Amino acid sequence: MERRNSAHELVVESITGALLILMERKAFESINISELCEKAGVSRASFYRNFKTKDDILVKHLKRLTDDWWMEFEKKSPDEFYATFWTELLEQYRKNKKAINLIKRNNLSHILKEHIFLCCGPKPEQDEKTAFICAAIAGAIYGYVDEWLNRGMDSVPPQISFKNMLSVIE
Repeated sequence: MERRNSAHELVVESITGALLILMERKAFESINISELCEKAGVSRASFYRNFKTKDDILVKHLKRLTDDWWMEFEKKSPDEFYATFWTELLEQYRKNKKAINLIKRNNLSHILKEHIFLCCGPKPEQDEKTAFICAAIAGAIYGYVDEWLNRGMDSVPPQISFKNMLSVIE
C-alpha cells in the first residue's frame, strides 16, 4: 500500500510541477492536457485518475502547501491564534510566492478563492447558521489575501479583526 501511495504522490507531483513550469512559459488557458501529460511523463489516464481539470491541480497544490501549516497553527491558544492569524497566513502564501504569482498572472484568482473556501468555507453537513458564518469568514479571508496580492505581497498589513472590518461598513 505504501508503494502505491508513493507512486500516486509522484504522479501528482510530476503533473503539478509540469503545470507550474508550463505556466512560466505560456498562458494557463493555452496549456492542454496532452501537453501537460507529456511534460509530466504520465498518461492521460493518470491525469484523470488524480484531477478533474487543470484548475483542480492548482487548488490541490495550494491545499497541500497550507495543510501542514494549518495543522500546527490551529493548536495555538485562542489568544495567540487570533493575534497571529493574518501574519502567519500571509507568510505561508509568501513562502509560495512563485506559484501564487503564476496564479495571479494568469487571472486565476478564483483558484485561490476555491482553495480558501475548500479549507474553511461552508460544508454540506453544517447547519445553516454555521454554514453562513463559514462562508462569511472564508469570503473575508479571500478578500484580504487578494488585496494583499494585488498590492504586491510586500508588506504585511496591520492586524485587522473582524470587528474592525464590520465597523468600516457600518
